[in-house]
Amino acid sequence: MRWETAELDRLRDVPNTLILGPSVDESVNEAGRRLLRGEADTPTHALVVTFVKGPDSWVEDWRRTVGDLPEDLVIVTTTDGFGGSDVGDGTASSQGVTTEYVSSPGDLTGLGMIIGKYLERWYQDEGDIRVVFDSLTTILQYGEPQNVYRFLHLMTTRFDGADASAYFLFDPETQDPQTVATIKSSFQAIAQFEGDGEWEVNQR
Repeated sequence: MRWETAELDRLRDVPNTLILGPSVDESVNEAGRRLLRGEADTPTHALVVTFVKGPDSWVEDWRRTVGDLPEDLVIVTTTDGFGGSDVGDGTASSQGVTTEYVSSPGDLTGLGMIIGKYLERWYQDEGDIRVVFDSLTTILQYGEPQNVYRFLHLMTTRFDGADASAYFLFDPETQDPQTVATIKSSFQAIAQFEGDGEWEVNQR
């Protein structure tokens, strides 16, 4: 199924979606950005957890493939490697972007606290809330699968309760089949990239 089909497009309304595909394939990353865009093309509130690219690179990719930035954009990344970004330092920048930092991709407690803070704040605004994790592949390199699974269960429950839509990118080739099956069980929808623009989509 191609991106333009209604089958993949309707994942915009699913609270929690797992996007499976190679981390290096731009089609997978673009799917995450376009789903994050939402029905109105630009979400009111967007939170991006990125351990693959720095905030500047992520914003540049968004503008190139999607367009205008969300009204309220928060990018969560690590202090290692991306700390020199000029997008923000924890407070809103002139571009309307806020950058938050965790010590490492394995800091699930710190990550959960940051996400919870913005979910609570944004839920009161009653605007469109969208979240993307780029990516679970990196988080699993730093944490035990069972700890990551418990974190995902907590996060997906919070997203559902806050009427948010969240998209999690994950390269299944980086983990054993049992871990992949465990991770899949946390999600209401799974989009598997088949190559050449083709997708297989399953919903519960």
